[in-house]
Amino acid sequence: MSRTGAIPLDRPSLARRLADAVAERARAGVGRGRKDWLIIARAAFAAAVAYLVSGLLWGHEHPFFASIAAFVIIGFSADAKVRKVFEMSGGVMMGILLGELARTTIGSGTWQIFVVIFCAGLLARLVDSGITFGIQTSIQSLLVMIMPATPTMSPGGRILDALTGVSIAILVHLLLSGDPRKIQRRAADSFFQELEDTLVALALAARSGSADIARAALVNLRSTSQKYTDAWKLANDAANEMATFSPTGLRHADDVARMKHLLIGSDRAMRNARVIARREVEFLSVVAGEPHSTLADALLAGRDAVTAIRDGVEDEVDFTTARRQLRLFSSYLTPETLLISDDGLRPGRAGHFEGVTLVIQLRSLAIDLLEATGLPQRDAKRFLPSLIVAADGDTVGPRPMTREMAAIEPPATTEALELLIADRSDPDRRL
Repeated sequence: MSRTGAIPLDRPSLARRLADAVAERARAGVGRGRKDWLIIARAAFAAAVAYLVSGLLWGHEHPFFASIAAFVIIGFSADAKVRKVFEMSGGVMMGILLGELARTTIGSGTWQIFVVIFCAGLLARLVDSGITFGIQTSIQSLLVMIMPATPTMSPGGRILDALTGVSIAILVHLLLSGDPRKIQRRAADSFFQELEDTLVALALAARSGSADIARAALVNLRSTSQKYTDAWKLANDAANEMATFSPTGLRHADDVARMKHLLIGSDRAMRNARVIARREVEFLSVVAGEPHSTLADALLAGRDAVTAIRDGVEDEVDFTTARRQLRLFSSYLTPETLLISDDGLRPGRAGHFEGVTLVIQLRSLAIDLLEATGLPQRDAKRFLPSLIVAADGDTVGPRPMTREMAAIEPPATTEALELLIADRSDPDRRL
């Protein structure tokens, strides 16, 4: 027996925990470096070319303002929008002009630095609401004030260097931005990974009958899902601008547009996942923790469909396989299939409302994902099995299909479904 307050024998030592923390940070840093090395190389290339070109054009011995302007405009962001590039360019030029004006009129010194940065900040807020614009304006005016004057670096020379750096940065951004689909795919990959993890957690909750696991998944999804949607929207905007203005991105305009459309249904699916998690918490609470393996299997089939959509994004935005997976997911989605526990018990009247609303929400998730692959809602609904059910006493089951009901909800044929599946999202590319 250990003494009260003693460190448990299985707890790692302080040195071990510090080593693990350092190793984790190192792994994360290496991962960031591998992901962003090309972006960093592009910024360094822009700075070097701006320095070279400014020296050749204007004969300046040390045209460092050209390198500074080019580097800060390109930066480390792979998804910088054209508007942001021009915004930063404007901030750089306005800051240098303000600095030159202040240095010429009031000189350079401690109080002059205070005055010029204060005025630059106020003017930047007046001109533009962006934080980046204000920071660049203030920093560039400060650099002009504190850099020592040299015989070859006149006020006009610094402005020429800055103009050269700005021009080089814009050209590099437009010509060397690369494939605009990459930033969309990166954002979509993170988005779908979050959705997959949620469905796996909900499947685990259903298989174990634990409302606590479902509740934890709900809390996590509420706190993180919106940032993935926002990141994808920003990536779409940047990719759309690259496909519009960049000569290297024009040929990818159609795929960029399909990825923008994919977000519409996917965002609805993510919102639905939050409601599904809440409904599952309520359902598992009502049925007193009874395991529901069929519900878990359905959720895992949904996860497989999301994985197929993510793979389709990498495969030229082709969702043929994803639609087949969604057909399998949809086949589960009736109350008489999903609401039976592992012991063969139905939820009864007490759990009827929570169970059926959970099924309805899962069906809505299937529709959202099918629409995300390019199907119109009318065709997406044909993937779903009939949902004409009745609650009689403590049972939930299908009603007899009358002629009137059949006219309202005709069954989908295998041939029709295969046609929908094989009809890829690009009309010019069919099986």
